[in-house]
Amino acid sequence: MVGGTTIERLIPAACGALALCAAVAALIPALRPAGWSLTVLPRVAATTGMGEAARARDPGFHTVTTGDYDGQFYWGIAVDPIATGDVHQAFDTASYRYGHPLLGWLGWVLSAGRARAVPAALLGIGLASLMLAALAASLLDRTLGGRGWAGLFVAVNPGLLYATVHDLAEPLSAALLLGGFLGYARGRRVLAAVCFGLLVLSKEQFVLVPLGIAAWEVLRRRGRLLDSGILAACLLPAAGWWIYARLQLGDWFTSGADGLGVPFAGWKHALVEAGRQTYATDATQNVSAEATLVVLVALLALAGIAGLLALRLRGPVDVVYLLLAVVAACLVPAAT
Repeated sequence: MVGGTTIERLIPAACGALALCAAVAALIPALRPAGWSLTVLPRVAATTGMGEAARARDPGFHTVTTGDYDGQFYWGIAVDPIATGDVHQAFDTASYRYGHPLLGWLGWVLSAGRARAVPAALLGIGLASLMLAALAASLLDRTLGGRGWAGLFVAVNPGLLYATVHDLAEPLSAALLLGGFLGYARGRRVLAAVCFGLLVLSKEQFVLVPLGIAAWEVLRRRGRLLDSGILAACLLPAAGWWIYARLQLGDWFTSGADGLGVPFAGWKHALVEAGRQTYATDATQNVSAEATLVVLVALLALAGIAGLLALRLRGPVDVVYLLLAVVAACLVPAAT
């Protein structure tokens, strides 16, 4: 859809604006207890080497005693971008964390190498990424013949809003993934390759995206060999970085990640554990487990329906989805 009424043409911008407003609404209650300090967002553990490194660079840094999370490692990469300093030595598994460094790198660039500016840089990247992802989803929807309302799936996505508030890479990955597919759908293969190349550096499993599209084009003979070559070549920067990280850190990014195992074993464990905790004596734990249980069931049902639809293999997106579904099915309990 190229034309449309004035209101319809504003739908992509409206989706982007809604995403930004939703993220800000989630940020306000998260920042207020910490005195509005952005340093609380990465959730850096107070009693580890990460906490010591944060306070050494900013004595007023808000570390946490409970609930530390992966945002702290993106903060660590932003202050130690190529693992030559001392911060990465406090990581749980540095080789794994540096396998997807893009968010940390962007934080380093936007903060101009100033450690105290990194929390603001990471938040800015997250907000911009969420807004751009919603915009790209809406534009992609319009390109494929819709009205653009698909952007709402990003704007009100709980997982992406959570990741934005906790300085995680998922909004950046979503923006690059959707931007890449938008470029691909509009025949801009170089733009798509750039997005997909950066996407791989945001999360390793997305290496399957350009590979899946390239395989589709070759097998279906719908694209020129040059186009497939461009998509395959976008993996070279990530491959080069992974080799450097292996030499610098002593292990490949796959070591210690403990991310994949027997298919559906992780999901089974998560469901059983959530069901068990619904009978916990602690009221907070009980309510949390009940919410977790219904969310997991809904996600599995949605993923299963989408998987069945993707089996029709109507286009490269179906191939990519099925490849990523295999990865998701093999997640271990720690990931589910």
